[in-house]
Amino acid sequence: MRRNTELRAWVANGYFDMITPFFDAEITFARYGIPQERVAMTYYQAGHMMYLNDGALDALAADLRAFYAGRLEDQRPD
Repeated sequence: MRRNTELRAWVANGYFDMITPFFDAEITFARYGIPQERVAMTYYQAGHMMYLNDGALDALAADLRAFYAGRLEDQRPD
């Protein structure tokens, strides 16, 4: 991201993920000088394989479309 100033990242987090907890992703992306304005984090009422939860799958698919269109909003609390 330091070399490619156009690169954007999306991090999809499941609230009940015991393998890669969402707070660890938040800490990792905040810790290493990654430009936060180019990172969008989203959260889902699901675990690690959030696509197995029908409601989370629908939200994940909608967010994926928004990310590709350049319209995905970061959902981290202020």
